[in-house]
Amino acid sequence: MTKKPPLHVIEGSPEQTNTDKLKKARKDNPAAAHLLTCHRCGGAEVIETKVGMIFKNGKAQGGTRQILCAGCFMKGQRVVLC
Repeated sequence: MTKKPPLHVIEGSPEQTNTDKLKKARKDNPAAAHLLTCHRCGGAEVIETKVGMIFKNGKAQGGTRQILCAGCFMKGQRVVLC
């Protein structure tokens, strides 16, 4: 049998991608109390939707309001913020 060389620990960490750097920067900087950000991507752009609306007398009524992350929505993910 051939003897395998021992494994060595390499100092440092792998290079971070731009997305990882952006997420870390958003988490490190405290956001304003009124600023709504996505917990998945860190984006601050939102879309307001209403689920279960009815059309009565020519007007849209009712429905449950939800706020979605616009960045995640464009990627095909539905992330509800509040």
